Amino acid sequence: MLDSNNELSRFIYFCINLIMIGLGAILVRRVFVVFGALGSCGYLGYLAFDVFRESWLFPITLTVIGLGIIYLGILWQRHEQAISQRARAMLPTALRDMLSTRH
Repeated sequence: MLDSNNELSRFIYFCINLIMIGLGAILVRRVFVVFGALGSCGYLGYLAFDVFRESWLFPITLTVIGLGIIYLGILWQRHEQAISQRARAMLPTALRDMLSTRH
């Protein structure tokens, strides 16, 4: 989807990668987080080098987004148990039971 000429499909690809990161965090699957992050970085790289090549505002925006991600990571690390418990409470019972037997 990243090689298409349609901006909407590229944005959908980015959203799928963000969903993979979220699912990987909830399901404690690092492979989802890693590949979601790689796909997201690919899309942001495309935006930086092709779409916003001459823009000074885009690097500033990426810096702010990066700092926000770092802040969210710190919050996640501090409150990981509570966030995971709330997120897992929304999962179907069978999936919740499978995750609890793995840990």
